Amino acid sequence: MSIEEDILIQDFIKKTLSEKEKNEVLLRLKNDKNFRDKVNFEEQLIFNLNNTDWSISKNSNHPEVKEYEKLLKSDSTNLLKGTLQAVNSEYQLKQTNKNKPWLLYTGIAVVLVLFGLKVFSPFKTLPNELYANYIDLSELPSLVNRGDSKQKTLIKAQKLFETKAYDKSLTILEKEFTTVQKNKAAVYLYTGISQMELGQFNKAEISFNTLIESKLIDSPKGIWYKALLFLKQNEPSKAKKMLLQITESSSNYKYKEASEILSKL
Repeated sequence: MSIEEDILIQDFIKKTLSEKEKNEVLLRLKNDKNFRDKVNFEEQLIFNLNNTDWSISKNSNHPEVKEYEKLLKSDSTNLLKGTLQAVNSEYQLKQTNKNKPWLLYTGIAVVLVLFGLKVFSPFKTLPNELYANYIDLSELPSLVNRGDSKQKTLIKAQKLFETKAYDKSLTILEKEFTTVQKNKAAVYLYTGISQMELGQFNKAEISFNTLIESKLIDSPKGIWYKALLFLKQNEPSKAKKMLLQITESSSNYKYKEASEILSKL
C-alpha cells in the first residue's frame, strides 16, 4: 500500500472523510481482504495509543489491578507512550511510497501485546511459576532420626537429595519405599519430590497418593505436594482440587499457602 492509502485509512478511522470517500472505503473493505486486515490493524494500533483509553483496567478492585493501574498511569509509562507516538508520527512522515512503516507498527504492536499479556492476563502467575515460588525443600522432615547412625543408606540418600542429585538419591529411596516404617513417611515425600524434579510425574503422583492413603501423621503433606506436582505440570484445575481440600480447614497443613495460590490461579 502507498503512503496515500495509509493517510486514507487514518482519515477513515478518524471519521474525517467525505461521504463519497467513506463509501469508497466501505466498498473496498467489503471486497479486499488485505485492505480490510490493514484497516483492522490500524484501528487496534490507534486504539492502544489513544491518550484517553490507554489500556486501564476498570473492572476490578483487586490490589494487584490497582498496582497495575498505578504503573500504567505513572510518568514513566506516559513517557514511553508519548515516545512511541512521536517516533511513529515522525517515521511515517519520512516514508516513501515503497517503504512502509510496517516494521515500526509491528514493533509497537509487540510491545503493546506483551505489556497487555503481562498486566491483564487472568493468570497473572503461571502455575509452574507458583510451583517454583512455593516449593520449599528446607522444611522437609529428616529421613533419619537424630542420633541414629545405623541408617547409613538413608543418610546418604538425604545428602544426595540436598545436593539436588535426585537421580542418585532416588535409586536408594525406591529400594526403601516398599519397606518403609511407620515413622518414615518422609521416605514417601523424598521419593515423590525426587521423581517430580526428574519429570517422572506419574510415579510422583503414585508416591504422594501412597503417603495420603497411609493414614500416617504426615499423610496430609501428600495433598500439598500433590498440588505442587500439578502446578509443576501446568494443570491448574487439578491443582485447585487438591488446594481446595487443604482450605477446608484452617488447621490443615499449608492452609495459608494453599489459600494464597488459589487466589492467584
